[in-house]
Amino acid sequence: MRSTSSVMPQCSGEREAMRRCATYCRSLDPVELALPARALRDNNVAKWARDHGLLVAVCSSGDLAVAIGAGIHPMRLVVHAEGFSGDELVFCSANLGVGRVVANSVDQIHLLASCAVRHRRQRVILGVTGADAVAAVLDGPRLDLVGLYGEIDSGQDYFTGYPAAVGDTIEAMADIRRAHGVVLTRVLVGGGFDLDAGPDDLSEFAEAIEMALDDACATLRFPRPVVVVSAGPAMPGRLG
Repeated sequence: MRSTSSVMPQCSGEREAMRRCATYCRSLDPVELALPARALRDNNVAKWARDHGLLVAVCSSGDLAVAIGAGIHPMRLVVHAEGFSGDELVFCSANLGVGRVVANSVDQIHLLASCAVRHRRQRVILGVTGADAVAAVLDGPRLDLVGLYGEIDSGQDYFTGYPAAVGDTIEAMADIRRAHGVVLTRVLVGGGFDLDAGPDDLSEFAEAIEMALDDACATLRFPRPVVVVSAGPAMPGRLG
């Protein structure tokens, strides 16, 4: 039989991990959070992410192993193609059936199109907005262009950087709508958001993003998309 002293710290750690995850998501709402895969090394965080259907950002094969090992459904994964080899990217899309792939080059888009399977369509988020990249997704068999990805510098103030990136992304979406008649529905912004060093309550941060979104959509008469923020690599520190 285990002593009380050996049980209590684990229970306290579990409560803290759950509390932080719940606070992050509640204070960000309606902005969504894509949890870094590294945070799932904490079993309590992994359980919370599974139970609440959080999106998980995967940037390498190591991240992928952590996410799958933690029981995250592939459809909840946002895979950043830049961190994968060609074979690994084919495995993610054709074999695992991941929910979204962030593509940063025409070559990556062509690879996704070449491995698309007949029974499903691969949702793609573009990290580049050149005409060639947009056309490659729209022309690709069984590829759906659903949104754009913007990234801020790691040293940039997230409180101003993320709202500015959202505004820029809406402008790029409006350009795509004018050129191709396609309305994108997802904005994903990442790169500099450090929950490890930030406050527990992110409601002011979410409000700043919402204001930038409102202004851009009203100015450009663009339908409001879903905004997802992904955190920088420092996030797991306090969650662990």
